[in-house]
Amino acid sequence: MLGVVLAGGEGRRMGRDKALVEVGGEPLWKRQVGVLLGAGASRVVLIRRSGQETIGYPDCLLDKVADSGPLAGIHAALEMGGHPHLAVLAVDMPGIDAAWFVWLRGLSRPGAGAVAGAAGALEPLAAVYPAEALPEVEVRLARRELSVQALARALAAAGRMTVADVPAGYAGRLASLNEPPA
Repeated sequence: MLGVVLAGGEGRRMGRDKALVEVGGEPLWKRQVGVLLGAGASRVVLIRRSGQETIGYPDCLLDKVADSGPLAGIHAALEMGGHPHLAVLAVDMPGIDAAWFVWLRGLSRPGAGAVAGAAGALEPLAAVYPAEALPEVEVRLARRELSVQALARALAAAGRMTVADVPAGYAGRLASLNEPPA
């Protein structure tokens, strides 16, 4: 499984690059790399936007499709090939831990990943995607259909994603960090 930290956001609401925000004395990007390694990822890549400040991590990739949000990051990682599954984690979700991805990986199977949902919404930025998602991602990028929520739903409808209910203990841990921590 390839670990993918999506760290290409503009951080407008935060006022700066979220990847560099520290939580517990550690930059978010470094924390998320550790989460994915702890979940069993054989390699973790950090996906950034072209023109972003360099981060002190040797395994960074850039989006190949500009102005396409998280979908461009998922695309860049899928294009790498060589891994049957990608564990995708947004840099701004500090409530997610390695156990989350161990659980999702257990729900995955050859050709299909896993995503959790609650109250009708899925969490596609803390999900496991199959390598077979690449054609769907490419079609959506070409059409400028950039919603990762819609991507996850389409993959589930095609049998490429298992959808599971968010475990009770995680309900409050899926929030994105949009303001500097107190």
